[in-house]
Amino acid sequence: MRVAVIGVGHLGKHHARLYAEMSGAELVGVVDILPERAAEIAGVHQTRAFADYRELFGKVDAVSLAVPTMDHARIGADLLEHGIDVLVEKPLATTLDEARLLIDTAQGHGRILQTGHVERFNPVVTAAIEAATEPQFFEIHRLAAFTPRSLDIDVVLDLMIHDLDIVLHLVHSPVTEVRAVGIPILSRKADIANARVEFENGCVANLTASRVSYEKTRKLRFFQPHDYISVDYATQTGVVVSLRMGRVVERKLEPPEGEPLKIELESFVNCVRTRSAPVVSGEDGFRALALAIRINEAIAHRSK
Repeated sequence: MRVAVIGVGHLGKHHARLYAEMSGAELVGVVDILPERAAEIAGVHQTRAFADYRELFGKVDAVSLAVPTMDHARIGADLLEHGIDVLVEKPLATTLDEARLLIDTAQGHGRILQTGHVERFNPVVTAAIEAATEPQFFEIHRLAAFTPRSLDIDVVLDLMIHDLDIVLHLVHSPVTEVRAVGIPILSRKADIANARVEFENGCVANLTASRVSYEKTRKLRFFQPHDYISVDYATQTGVVVSLRMGRVVERKLEPPEGEPLKIELESFVNCVRTRSAPVVSGEDGFRALALAIRINEAIAHRSK
């Protein structure tokens, strides 16, 4: 399987590392608008450096696209049109029209489009999803220190969207109401945000995301009839507390450890090889983006 990475900055360089280590995949090259960065990463993994993604046409079967979000639709659609399967880092695009363009282009050319919601491949999240029956309330916190990357998007599209994808995957009901507040602190866009999302079936999700925190926190908690499930994304541990026949029973979630990004890329490569549907599809990315945009609209309305 011939693969490449377009954009080898903070996240893309890890895509390159994992592809280079992966059996059954050949890292044909890396692309970056900064020639020195492309050359550095290419040198580490003994592959080729390219300055223009179009040089990959005819040379690769699949790529990871880890460029700024505003370039996802333009570059992604071009790759798909040239017969290349694409994993697009989250968020899928900046607008719903751009996201739909990627989905339609993939379908029209018989290509695989996967959205890079990496937390879906976190082993403890997988275990929690298996334990989920009918979630009725979510309390989610994702706090990170400020970094000068991803400032082309706000904290909802940068961080909260991970959790929006998981909530939407677990709650099979339309969203009926969104209330949110967000504040720009160190950038021109919201750096901390809280959203309350209500669903038609009565489920409520309360989500907080910050990229200006001293502490790092990535925790998912949800309640369902007879169960409370708590997950720590970072330590890949969790617990299920249940009421069974009048007794409180506690069960730890301790799945085999694994690097979520590695699992995600292995899954993508397998989908390319077998021509099977990805775990996180373009449509999944579209739904998460749609909810993120709705949250940002609520933030904008509140700040008027």
